[in-house]
Amino acid sequence: MTPAPRAHRADARPAGERSQAARAGADPVRELMLRHHDLCAYAVDPLEIAAGLEARGVTDRDAARCRHRDVFSLAEELYARVPRALDEPKVPPSTAKMTIRQVLWHFLPGAVCLAGIAASHVAGSRWSAVTGGAALVAVAASARAAVRRGPLRAPRVPGTALVTCWLLAFALYGPAALDALPGLPRGGPGGLLDPVAASGFLARAGALLPAAWLAARFARRGRRRLADSHDLAEFGAGMRPAALGVLAAFALTLTALLTLAYAVADGRAAGADGGAHAVVALAGAALLGLLLFTAQLLAVHGHGRAALAGTGAACAAEAAVLVLAAVSRLPGLAAASAPLRLLARTGGPGAVQALACGAATLALAAFALAALARGGAHHAPTAYGPPAVPPRRPRSGHHPGRPHLSTAATSADRAAAR
Repeated sequence: MTPAPRAHRADARPAGERSQAARAGADPVRELMLRHHDLCAYAVDPLEIAAGLEARGVTDRDAARCRHRDVFSLAEELYARVPRALDEPKVPPSTAKMTIRQVLWHFLPGAVCLAGIAASHVAGSRWSAVTGGAALVAVAASARAAVRRGPLRAPRVPGTALVTCWLLAFALYGPAALDALPGLPRGGPGGLLDPVAASGFLARAGALLPAAWLAARFARRGRRRLADSHDLAEFGAGMRPAALGVLAAFALTLTALLTLAYAVADGRAAGADGGAHAVVALAGAALLGLLLFTAQLLAVHGHGRAALAGTGAACAAEAAVLVLAAVSRLPGLAAASAPLRLLARTGGPGAVQALACGAATLALAAFALAALARGGAHHAPTAYGPPAVPPRRPRSGHHPGRPHLSTAATSADRAAAR
């Protein structure tokens, strides 16, 4: 038997399905209602729908096809036409404070770091590489466990753990490796026996709890402003200073912890050059901590790949420096490391980390100020991201400022959404 033409087979669909497809094709707004029904039904405000549409790739050009001037105008119609869901929201209400268990988890990396520093001093310089490596692994594992249980939890991006461990390992052993460059005086002990490296390691581990508190506060502020703002431009204008403020607050907190840890370690270098080199190394330690916090904040708000690119660029720069240092030890190739030796003499071995992390932090912070001011970065629920207020119940009658639609139109839209 000859198969029926394609047009006849298409007409064999049920009448209700054909009518629904015809209505959706005739009304592009209704097609968006069907595609993003859950987003529209559980939204607490038109701006939340606009942020969700932006996160899913809907632009002003798509809104123009629906006869709207921008995405926010389209979101207002979707909010008015889609009935509000009467059951409980899909995401739990936000928590105002961290629990005692979460606070203890975020204290654990600092305690492990203190134990590692003590073990390094007991074991002496002969075993400094072993004790420092063991402390690095233990602190990284405890920090990862704390991050998974708190406001800094983020979707996993392959390669992030490897890049983070490289940055921390270079902070411990990179300066000692660069001290061996030809023509440079031999430096002090590396690893956790170095007062600058130990104080930087301890300050970053101790800053995990302030970082979690700042991230939770920033996420809650973004969700509240998302519900209160009238359009995406107003939301972005309010969130850019908030993003800058949270980065500045963490930088000040980390600097204070780093200064305190270095004062306790009594890391005094001999001579004026030694003091200047210590300042540069401390600046590099602070920039590394700020880089890791900025990357994690971006990952929490859905920009994990951008965060990995920023931290990976710092890793690549540090790896290139190590390769150049290794090549310079070969016979006849010592001149290849002349710029590196000049940098090490001027700012000390810690200048490499300061420059690599400083450039990566500056680029990543500039991206964060733009990315975290978009509504889409605050729409996806994080550990502390859901709205601080429950969804509003639907009201009978006309909502001020929203398009008025008849009861018959609302019933037809509800049927189409099913």
